[in-house]
Amino acid sequence: MTPAHMRLRYSAAALWALARRWGAFVLVLAALLGQYAGQAIGWPALPLFWAVSLPLWPGIAVVVAHALVATMLSWALRDALLPRHWLEAERALPQPRAAVYRADAAVVALAQAPLLLLHALSWLSWRLHQPAWMHGLWLGSAVAFAASLLLGLALGVLLLRWRRQPGRARWMRGTQIASASRPRVWAALLLMPLWRGPARPLGLWLLAVATGLLICLQQAWHAPEHLRWWLAGYAFVALLGSSRALALAERDLQGLVDASLPLPLPARAWHHARRMLALAPVLLCWPLLLLMMLAGPWQLAPLAGPLSLLAALLAPVLALYLPADPGRKGDEIRAARWLLFLAVWIVLVTECLKA
Repeated sequence: MTPAHMRLRYSAAALWALARRWGAFVLVLAALLGQYAGQAIGWPALPLFWAVSLPLWPGIAVVVAHALVATMLSWALRDALLPRHWLEAERALPQPRAAVYRADAAVVALAQAPLLLLHALSWLSWRLHQPAWMHGLWLGSAVAFAASLLLGLALGVLLLRWRRQPGRARWMRGTQIASASRPRVWAALLLMPLWRGPARPLGLWLLAVATGLLICLQQAWHAPEHLRWWLAGYAFVALLGSSRALALAERDLQGLVDASLPLPLPARAWHHARRMLALAPVLLCWPLLLLMMLAGPWQLAPLAGPLSLLAALLAPVLALYLPADPGRKGDEIRAARWLLFLAVWIVLVTECLKA
């Protein structure tokens, strides 16, 4: 068996385990959302039709943005596609560069296959309905779909190639902090690593989450007829962003946790610090959400409106703070809890306005 086949089998097993862990919960979430999940099936392919109807360069930009979704999926699954322990073994194997690229393309295509299926189902759903405004766009949208597919695959391979560059492993080489006041200690332990230290990926992710939340609020304010959809997007970005930020904080700040053991810090200081850091975008944007909901040109439902605002604050906090039972089922419990909070929050925001 060649190294490429071994790696493909390993990635397939890791992705299958991930799909088994999340598949049932996704089906439960779709059942809870009901008709909203059915209406959303047309969204993935809609940018392709929009790109064909635009002039050349704006249309190309839309196709590139559409392909970046698949690229981000590949990057999110990079630990399954190219684990760090495989990098050491790969350097010791006499493989030609073409074989490495073929293996990268195979595992990236495997990871992007569910998204490809979703896009294909979305395109076919529009094809079956055949709305009048889409006449004459079918061939162009199929070409745009193929271009998006190939571009997403190519960018995913390039990201794996970038992951192989030396020095990408982020390890803390040690730090010495003189005796100082506690705020200065926390500034050195948290803020500086986010700016130019081992936690720069975490800092960039927090910035991206805050930007996504602000975009959802801005679009909800300027398009009140689609307020429910933008609030649902806000809920998804908030929960996904805070959960991923906690995972990055636990990974990138572990070296600092070990180095700060001699400091006079409370026993659970790092436990709370990492969670508050992951929740920072949500906590900063919640007052803006409250002001928008109270000052907007709409009337809140007497029960669902306040509950949706409460869920916007409590759902991310509880998703990060509620402990999971130790053992093999811990990941499944956290995943089920995460999807339950998201489903309840989205149901509330879809009913938060008076009819």
